[in-house]
Amino acid sequence: MPDAEAALFSAGGLDAAQLAFVNAPEPDIRLLAPAGSGKTLSLLHRCAELHRRRGGNASFLVVSFTRAARDELRSRLSDPVFAGAAAHADIVTLNGWGHRRLRALAAPPRLHVSEFDRSTLVKTLLAPAYAAVPALDKGMKDQPFKLPRLLANLLDLMKTLGFDHEDGSRRMADDRLDALDQLGLLPLLEDYIAKFDDLGILTDRRWESFLEIALPFFNAACIQQYATSSFTLEDQKYGAWLDQRRQLASGVLPDEETRITDIFVDEFQDINPLDLALILTVAELNRSAVTIVGDDDQAIFEWRGAAPDFILEPERHLGRKFRTCILERNYRSPRNIVQKSARLISHNTRRVDKVVHPVSQVDAETLMYRGETFLDSVENVLCEIRQFVGAEMPGARMALLSRKRAQLIPYQILLAREDIPFCAAEDLHLFLSGTFDRLLAALRTRTLAGFGIALPTIVEDVMGLCNSVQRYPLRKAEADAMARHLRAARPKSYEEAIDRLEIYDGTIRGKKDEGKTAQDFAIRLRKLIHAPNVRAAIEALSNLYAGFRQDHGRSAEDIFLADPPFAYLAEFSASYGDDFQGFVDDLEKAKDTLVRLPGSDAEDGTSEEWRKPVHLMTALRAKGREFDTVVMLDTVDGIWPLRSARTERALEGERRLFYVAMTRARRRLILTRSSRIGDAPTAPSPYLAEAGLP
Repeated sequence: MPDAEAALFSAGGLDAAQLAFVNAPEPDIRLLAPAGSGKTLSLLHRCAELHRRRGGNASFLVVSFTRAARDELRSRLSDPVFAGAAAHADIVTLNGWGHRRLRALAAPPRLHVSEFDRSTLVKTLLAPAYAAVPALDKGMKDQPFKLPRLLANLLDLMKTLGFDHEDGSRRMADDRLDALDQLGLLPLLEDYIAKFDDLGILTDRRWESFLEIALPFFNAACIQQYATSSFTLEDQKYGAWLDQRRQLASGVLPDEETRITDIFVDEFQDINPLDLALILTVAELNRSAVTIVGDDDQAIFEWRGAAPDFILEPERHLGRKFRTCILERNYRSPRNIVQKSARLISHNTRRVDKVVHPVSQVDAETLMYRGETFLDSVENVLCEIRQFVGAEMPGARMALLSRKRAQLIPYQILLAREDIPFCAAEDLHLFLSGTFDRLLAALRTRTLAGFGIALPTIVEDVMGLCNSVQRYPLRKAEADAMARHLRAARPKSYEEAIDRLEIYDGTIRGKKDEGKTAQDFAIRLRKLIHAPNVRAAIEALSNLYAGFRQDHGRSAEDIFLADPPFAYLAEFSASYGDDFQGFVDDLEKAKDTLVRLPGSDAEDGTSEEWRKPVHLMTALRAKGREFDTVVMLDTVDGIWPLRSARTERALEGERRLFYVAMTRARRRLILTRSSRIGDAPTAPSPYLAEAGLP
């Protein structure tokens, strides 16, 4: 805890806004708590006050959304000042609380956690659900690898968004779509309409056509899940909601000795429709007072189903009247960061106005590194990293925050090459994706081709390249026939193998076209094999190889395809000239460095990896963390905000993300800006001027 905040509470004092919250007579409260305002301790003091007020007859359910937040609450509750309330407080994640209910419903429940496990669940135990829908049954035969993943993810998403299989009617589904439209969450389902259409599952992209397929599958799959006790992580909340709703409908309510008197929901701005339904049902069943705690300005998870509308309009969505308390002092951030971030976020119209006063009178250093090219910025940032690590400050941490994963690729390579200790979150591991492996294999092939020697792997290498030219790998029988054709010529070089490929007239993609496809393969392969330098090879892969291009339909299974990093990778690779081997070696070293890093819930302090001095992450992953130095990469329009953010709602979401990123800095905030990225000129992010940043 920062010194100012620690001194405040060690003296047993609360500021006026915190006291107003703690002592509020109303049962239902919305506490709006900007970053660094002491919300955690305020919440626990409120528990202690309610415990005193009710003569020790209070029972608290305190809900957090990460294990790290849960553990922090539990740790602080051990303070003697909270001793009375501690024995009556159940501090859990919503998933953890739901899992208890699931265990009571099914003994033992079988959880399918990984994407592979969930896909297997769809293909096996849930087969009757898709088999009853002719379009899906046919689709499973035509797309046996892609469709199970898609259906598994859709099943979870529909639960997240509040669909109800126990009603299961078209009326319910239409009402849900109307509600999601008002919450701005319809694009999440529209993405699945596009994916189904791409796979040939839908006859058109109308909602009616989508529901005719998705709704019966959802209803039948849920029934089958509960019949076989086979669940996913989302079922921990979905199953708990159904259980609590049934208990409420039965009229058998908890007695005064066992009921939950007060529910506290932390980070309320991050809840989704299923979370809300579960919380409301538990509250109604237990006749509980509800306190919602959060910051609407930090609502950045709409992409996974969260809706800031819930914290902005609690009376409308929770059906009860809330008193609003706002914490007004920031005990954590430098003065200028508090002031500039407030200036930025004031441009959002969908928010609650707040006036936050910085306690600190010390300003953070703010720097802007401008460069003509992206590489200029990289070199400036690398110098900062070297100085930071070289200072050897115990416990000090530096973060490189990006809007897109691809922005971090060059830094991952450079830091690995220089043996600078760093860590990156699991979802940044582009190097660990299957598509990246194919990219690396293609670059190795170009490297070997430059040696001009006969290798025993020439045919296998060329076949690997052929599988990258088209969107998906060749069928096994077709690939075997093509490989036999190439081997028959006993090629002594890659050029000879490609010449042999050019005259192949066998079946490809189930068709014979007089060798036209094989000739097209050969033309594309030569552009890679003859690339004069590393950058030309990267550009050839980017421009010519369909298997390396953006593909949102497959991005859930391979994060490389969500945002292929070619613009950054190509410009960065220019510094290698024609040193293909050096570039491949550095990529492989970067990949090896990242293999064993922990995932998103292994928060700071729980793993040695997270204690390293340099952290690389997207701004989405930075929420809830703080760093001595924060570097925000490429603060240009089109990245901050993303070019795809076109609506006012989307632009406000992007502004909130910029706000979260800049408020992570404790001592220094560094921004980078290049005049161009790749061949594209850039303009400064509009958020820089809005915040008054350099």
